[in-house]
Amino acid sequence: MQNVFARPWVLLTRNAIIVVPGIGAGALVGIVIALVTPKYDAAGYAHDPVNFAWLKVYAIGWVTLLGYIVTQAFTVGMAEAAWVRGTARLADGAASFRKDAGRIVVTGAGLLALGTATLYANAFTLALSSLAFVLFTLYAMPAAVIGNRPGFSSIAESFRITSRRFMPTLMVANLIGVAYVAAAVIALSLHAVPVLGRAIAVIVTQFAVVFATLVIVGEYLNLRNLPEETDGRRGTVRTPS
Repeated sequence: MQNVFARPWVLLTRNAIIVVPGIGAGALVGIVIALVTPKYDAAGYAHDPVNFAWLKVYAIGWVTLLGYIVTQAFTVGMAEAAWVRGTARLADGAASFRKDAGRIVVTGAGLLALGTATLYANAFTLALSSLAFVLFTLYAMPAAVIGNRPGFSSIAESFRITSRRFMPTLMVANLIGVAYVAAAVIALSLHAVPVLGRAIAVIVTQFAVVFATLVIVGEYLNLRNLPEETDGRRGTVRTPS
């Protein structure tokens, strides 16, 4: 775990291009939403550029899904290349997109279903359920993209890794939480800057997302192949400390 904090930051500063797919996908989704959102004149009357409600829903839904697949495939694929080679290229993300798009959709659907189920927990257990959801699904996307896990087995592998290496995973989740909070504070402060403030805020937020992805991918590569050790005296299985 000694490199979980410093190494991802070094890789990010050397491979800032990893933020480009997320920014591009976010811009595409934003443009589509802007195109189908009604415009209001000074009198408060709406001028709807698209009159069919179902067309709006389909347009936003499909473009959002495409943006999600592109972002996950490119970011995780490029993060793996950064860890393995030290450098990442857009071609690494494109190759991941061509190969892993289907698995990303299935894994994303599974995560959506689990996340929705978590919301139905009562108020007392919601915080614990949400924390458990984050911790036990943290490695699901790397398992789908890097581990080539079909169907929902990517989520199952994430459960297995977290169960075996709970404390390292908790440390990773805490680091990611701190990074997201810091990025959110910076982004909100930038909104007050005229003209370029919001654009810079988007870039800052995407840097936090990519940093988190690098951390998760690095830990997935580190933890997925750790051998289980058999305790011959008791006949039980234990993992390395």
